[in-house]
Amino acid sequence: MQLDLFRCGGITEALRIASLASAAGLPICTHGCHTGLNFAASVHFLASIENARYFEADGSTDNPLRTEACSASYTLAADGTVLPLDGHGLGVEVDEPYLRADPLTDGAAWH
Repeated sequence: MQLDLFRCGGITEALRIASLASAAGLPICTHGCHTGLNFAASVHFLASIENARYFEADGSTDNPLRTEACSASYTLAADGTVLPLDGHGLGVEVDEPYLRADPLTDGAAWH
């Protein structure tokens, strides 16, 4: 199963779904990681469940919501696995001046 944490109801709902999937013998992968915060949340989520499989992420190099709005979202191990950050919350430092300079607008984020 592939879960997008921002669309399935957040981490709590994703944990509920992962538990049901585990009972049915199904693996869990993440889906739709585009922002640094979503990257970090997805890696922490996968690290917390027993049936984690793959971390899917947006591989583009030009994504300000990941490269400028916050610090790195995970650690990449030598074997290619991703590890959650240490630190408070998700471990990500948000660049508040950047976000203030480019405020969010009302409306649908995905079409």
